[in-house]
Amino acid sequence: MGDLTGPISPLGGGALTGVQTNSSAPAGAVGELITATVASGSAVALTTTVGANVTSISLTAGDWDITSNMDFTFGATTSVTSMQGGISLTSATLASQAGGSGLGTDPSAAFATAAQVPTALPSSLDIGPVRLSIAATTTVFMVAQCSFTVSTLAAFGTIRARRMR
Repeated sequence: MGDLTGPISPLGGGALTGVQTNSSAPAGAVGELITATVASGSAVALTTTVGANVTSISLTAGDWDITSNMDFTFGATTSVTSMQGGISLTSATLASQAGGSGLGTDPSAAFATAAQVPTALPSSLDIGPVRLSIAATTTVFMVAQCSFTVSTLAAFGTIRARRMR
């Protein structure tokens, strides 16, 4: 049987089966996974109300689903009023529209509260999944922006993208 070069269409009750090993999909194949992680020990220090890149990934042309998990750590006396995180095509910039960043669906998450001092308790935001269909290699940023006073706040976490087609 020769190599398949076109779309696969299971007919007559057939089914597509996945691999039955622990291998990864190769670059350019459906299922390809791209990730970037910043560990808690390397958390990115934030400045109040200023967007910051926590990390980024470079995606080649294709159709991708992107998710991220962003974690925040606080100084002992930090007073926080809002924490926001998003997936963006613009460096250090959150969504330009309410609740989104122009990726076509809502790629951002936010937590707003009356001022509080969370002390040593970490907080987390889950973002996505977001569909991104691109024609050329593109950098995708995981961005944090918080409003806080008195002490320090930092962000870390993981962004991941899976090629869907």
